[in-house]
Amino acid sequence: MRVLSILRLCIAGAAGAVAAAPALADSYPSRPIEFVVPYAPGGASDIVVRALAPQLQKQLGVSVVVINRAGANTAIAATQLARSAPDGYTIMLADVALVLNAAVRQTSPGYDVAKDFSTIAQVGSAPLVLFVPASGAADLPSFLKQAHDRPVNIANAGPGSLGHLAAELLQLRTKTTLVSVPYRGSGPAMNETIAGQVDAIFTSTASGMPLVKSGRLRPLAVASPEPLKDFPEIPTFDRLGVQGVHVLNWWGVIAPAGLPADISARIAKAVAAAMRDPAIVERFAALGISPSTRDAAAFAGLMSKEFAAWRDVATRAGIKVD
Repeated sequence: MRVLSILRLCIAGAAGAVAAAPALADSYPSRPIEFVVPYAPGGASDIVVRALAPQLQKQLGVSVVVINRAGANTAIAATQLARSAPDGYTIMLADVALVLNAAVRQTSPGYDVAKDFSTIAQVGSAPLVLFVPASGAADLPSFLKQAHDRPVNIANAGPGSLGHLAAELLQLRTKTTLVSVPYRGSGPAMNETIAGQVDAIFTSTASGMPLVKSGRLRPLAVASPEPLKDFPEIPTFDRLGVQGVHVLNWWGVIAPAGLPADISARIAKAVAAAMRDPAIVERFAALGISPSTRDAAAFAGLMSKEFAAWRDVATRAGIKVD
């Protein structure tokens, strides 16, 4: 029932309050828009927003100001967004952490993912890849044999992170012993993997493939149903006989719940136009992100599905993040 409520409420949030604010919708936008990044400058989400902002500014005819509001695995920014006015002047680029916080935490992250947001449009997605150090296992069967014979260590960017959940999912699917090794961020986790201090890491192609080319990492499998367009040589877990290890990071634009439908539609139209810009397509490709322009309802459906899947993994794996 909770999964259905997330979908219903996200769609309702995108369509709500239309009758209450016709004048606002008619005049929108009339002042600068804040586009919040829930991370520090320099990461993938920050790059995505800074690529989109000028195009949204062009489409909407007002300044679009990028605001970095990092902390608590995006919960600080999401909590502030939830408390903002649903007038279209504060939007945020959300990623999978928005639902992970709700799926794995024992206490509230400061917002209710089912009630506090309006989905506007998804803009991209990227599956994770399992990498090992250059001196590590030659392929996935070898890696899994090691994990059956002895515990193996998998680095991640912290408890409850997507990399952490990916390792737990792999462990559940293969009945192996994979020991989660949390670090304070993806940088230290990657450095320790390269140095051979841990046996593996789940991360993006943008982070991992340059290190493959320099001979410091080896990709074993991609956590997606289909092979990657840019790296078809990396086999999927499904193809290697490990079914259902699908781990997707995604990005999309959200706003506070109650955003009028016509304002949501204006922003979504601007996002769609921005996504047709060749420079943005090229920037996304450099980040290993596949462009996607799912509408509000489809994006809400993805969030609902992801919440259910990761809540199930967290429950079965006994993950408790406070």
